[in-house]
This record gives sequence, structure tokens and C-alpha cells, in this order.
Amino acid sequence: MPAPNPSNLNQNFIAFLAGDSRAGKSVYAEMRTIILTVVRKRAADLVNDCEDVLNEAFVLMLEAPDRFDPARSSASTFIMSVLVPDAIQRVRAKMARPGSTTRRRMTGEPAIEATFPMPDPMPAPETVPIVGYGSAPAIEAASDARIIYTRATRQLRLVIGGLFDGKSQTDIAAEMWLDRIKVVRMIKSLKEELSCAA
Repeated sequence: MPAPNPSNLNQNFIAFLAGDSRAGKSVYAEMRTIILTVVRKRAADLVNDCEDVLNEAFVLMLEAPDRFDPARSSASTFIMSVLVPDAIQRVRAKMARPGSTTRRRMTGEPAIEATFPMPDPMPAPETVPIVGYGSAPAIEAASDARIIYTRATRQLRLVIGGLFDGKSQTDIAAEMWLDRIKVVRMIKSLKEELSCAA
């Protein structure tokens, strides 16, 4: 692939941006293979749409001819570093599903507004009833259960664990290799200890 002559390309590019169609054909002939090669390397997802990217690059040239400043860069550098990435972005945006976003223009997630009701005026903390895990009766019961569990024998701890797991008396007895009646008596003694602690 022969490299384009930068001085001729710059002159032709400036003339094309000014409206000369013959200069545009010359720029197209010189840059076509280079742009197609770069698009194939940079955008693997657009291998079948390389011609669309090429056409879009020339559309971008015509849409804003004043973007090119010959004092800042050559025409080939401007085309490859400014116009081709923009053309790739445009082609990807045209191919995207409605409502989706492209890689460079991702939108942020919208902020979620608080919608919980606030009582007005706020009640005093001592007047708010405490229920559930943080209530005084629940804390006291948990303390009592902890004391009973630490004092319990190994077999009674297995029964407590089985009850917490939701197992039936028969299942607990089968795991412990005991008679179900013995497990029933252990549960009865456990209930008595809990009632005495409360």
C-alpha cells in the first residue's frame, strides 16, 4: 500500500473542503485503502461495514469543513485521528438497538428518590414502641436461651439445633439414634427450663 504524498494530499484536502469535487475524488482515491485497513484493525465488529465508515468519514468532512487546521496537522493525520473514530462511532450508533448507548456516550444511572413516608412531626424516641428483634422482651428471651444453651448437655444441644432447623421429633430422634419418646421428654424439659427462666 503506497503512502500518500502529504503535500499533494494536504492541497487536495483543502481544495475539497472548499468545494472542489475533483480534489475530493483525489483525496478519496488516496485515502480509501488506508481508511479501510485502519477500520478493519480498529473496529473488528465493523468488518462488514467498512465502506459505511469510509462514507461517513467523508460526510463528516463535508459537514464541518472548518474543523481542519493545516497549521496543526497534516490531512492524513486529521482524517485518521479525528474523522475516522467519529465515523466509527456514528456507524455503531446507527447499528445500535433503540434505547441502547454506545461505548463513548454512556449515560449515568438516574438517582433514586426516597419515597418512604416521614411522620410530621417526629415522635419522641421514648414514645415509639419497640417490637421485633430489638425489643426488650426479645433481648431478654435471647439472653435466657443463651444461658440455657450453655448449660445444656450435648444431646440437648442437638435437640435445640434440630428444632431450629425445623426438623420433626422423629427426624431428630433418628439422627441421634434415640427413641422418639426420649426426644419428646427432652423437649418437655427444655420448655420447662424456658418457662422458669422467663
